[in-house]
Amino acid sequence: MSSSSTTEPKLAFTSLCIWPAYGALPSFDPECLSVLAHFAFSRLNVPIKTNLGRLMFYKERLPLLLSDNDNIHLAAGYEAIVELCKRSHIDIDEQFHANIADLLALNALVKSAFVPAVLDTFWLDDTYRSSIINIYARSLGGFPLAFFYGKQKTEKIKKQFNIIYGDNNFDQTRKSIFEKGKKVLDHLTVVLGTKPFLFGASPTSVDAFVFGYLAPLIHGPASNSALARYASSRKNLRDFVDRILTVYLGDLAKESATADSVSTTIPTRPNEDRLRDKVAVIAVGILTMCAYAYLSGLVRIEINQTVFDVDNLIENIAYKSTDGNVVNENFDPNLLESKFRQAMSILQDYQVQTEQNIKHLEEACEKERNTWANSVAQLEELYQSTYTGQQELEMRISVISTKVIQIGHQLESKSNPRQQLIDARTTAKYLERFLDANDDVSLMFQDASKLEQAAHIIHQLYNVLQELPDEPKFIEAKTKVKERYLAIEEELLLEFSRAQVRNDKKAMKKYIKLLSKFKGHNDCIQNFITDCLKGYFDNPNIDIFYSIPQLFTKVSELINELFDQPEKVTERLIITVYTEKLAPYVRDQLDAYVRNPDLDNMEKYLQTLYTLSKKATKLSNDLQTQKISDDPAFLHKLNQHVFKSYLKTYSKYEINCLEEKFQVHLERVESTGGQRRIKPTGL
Repeated sequence: MSSSSTTEPKLAFTSLCIWPAYGALPSFDPECLSVLAHFAFSRLNVPIKTNLGRLMFYKERLPLLLSDNDNIHLAAGYEAIVELCKRSHIDIDEQFHANIADLLALNALVKSAFVPAVLDTFWLDDTYRSSIINIYARSLGGFPLAFFYGKQKTEKIKKQFNIIYGDNNFDQTRKSIFEKGKKVLDHLTVVLGTKPFLFGASPTSVDAFVFGYLAPLIHGPASNSALARYASSRKNLRDFVDRILTVYLGDLAKESATADSVSTTIPTRPNEDRLRDKVAVIAVGILTMCAYAYLSGLVRIEINQTVFDVDNLIENIAYKSTDGNVVNENFDPNLLESKFRQAMSILQDYQVQTEQNIKHLEEACEKERNTWANSVAQLEELYQSTYTGQQELEMRISVISTKVIQIGHQLESKSNPRQQLIDARTTAKYLERFLDANDDVSLMFQDASKLEQAAHIIHQLYNVLQELPDEPKFIEAKTKVKERYLAIEEELLLEFSRAQVRNDKKAMKKYIKLLSKFKGHNDCIQNFITDCLKGYFDNPNIDIFYSIPQLFTKVSELINELFDQPEKVTERLIITVYTEKLAPYVRDQLDAYVRNPDLDNMEKYLQTLYTLSKKATKLSNDLQTQKISDDPAFLHKLNQHVFKSYLKTYSKYEINCLEEKFQVHLERVESTGGQRRIKPTGL
């Protein structure tokens, strides 16, 4: 097995079963490589078997050590085989007893940190997993065993990682495993140094174990992985692997290469392989469908149990005890009696056993019932306690809320008179200044930041002075207050317009509320409407009957948000639109025909009037669905106002137009030689 072997211990090992070779490796499986290296270091010459059956490759754990002409499985797996060798007094670590602690520590480090990194690269990396499975598939015969083996191997490694590292973040776990693997490689590089082996000139079991996982990583299909590139960058580790392959496993590698070359010359039968795969796929499909049919209830399997029959039992016992001959002179009734007694004894024992089983089941049911009854009782008690606590909390909440409301009313009853007194004192203070002829109040309320406060005060002063008589001592004060009143009102209107330009709804609402106390509140509404209509109907090509509903939809939401009485503002908006926009539009459309009252213009005038009136009626009906006003005749009245002057003269223009048409027709008839007939009237 080794080119360097001298003396070979004789053991009762029949053979060693391993996974087949891959390239320069006598086997691709890490554990198989570790066992081969261990046997080579121990100078053991054990026959190698790689031509096992597909099912054996799938079922058994390799490497597998056999004995007694391959009839006894001695050990499976690297650790079990090494332990068996030690029990057989084959211990390559025997000369390193002084460093046994270092051996065990390094072995544990490699097993806990480096081995998971290699397994992660082989079985969990999507880039290389399919290539690894294909290597094992050669021995497993392809689908389906290779598929199941790869899936089981991957799931097993994932489960191990979840148990060891937890399953919180699997991607982060894999990164951590990779980093730990790199650190172990760095440590192995330092430990190996320039020595041929990790602990000197002679190999140890740790060398075999490290070689088993380094060799397939460097020389396998995952040689381009990050971990493999990192390992290959350590020259002493790469030389360590190549040295063991050449010196200790060189002959075995040559034998594997020869076997591979020979196997390639054997003619294959692809048709049989394809037929085998087809049969396997069909069988798996049939089993899957049968399992689905059974589990889903489409197919039921019923097992009929024979009902106990006393007469049948007696006949069977009598027949078997007499061999069916009950009329023979050799008939022995005592034998029949003993058989019956024996059967009765068996039945009695069975009855006792059945009764005991029934008793046990009843006791178990009673115990279960008591357990659940206690649980239900505890839940009921807990529910009752919780319900009582909830009732108490509701009572407390009710009492507290009542007290809070009472306190609020008390505070309000105390606060309102106090606020009224403060307002009255402030008003009296300013009134005194306005009544003083020597006090210059022209600069009063000039601070723009206190406009709201100034509006409140001047409104109260204005109302107070309106109640005073028109005596000479009050006239000057009334004049001053009125001037400041109008100035503040104008300033509020200006600020409202600025807020509307900025589309500052909060400020607009504030100034509307302030202006509601002033006479200029209507001016505020009119300014709002004017700004809403500004530029909306300037386009001469616009269809005004289509634009008015759009305008209403656009502005109605803003009106509802800003004003306390949006219905009145909406009515005023519609009135403005009808009187200032729709009425001029109708006038422009009709007056051009009225100025030239010939026959053609009259016909166009009447047709245009009809069209405009029809559109206006439809517009009013559409707006009425929006519930603009509580008065159902509101829009009808606006329509009448727009068309009032035209409807008054409609009959006149219609008659004139008809007369002119008739006159034209009569003249045409007379010009062609016809005679006018006058229809007699009367008797």
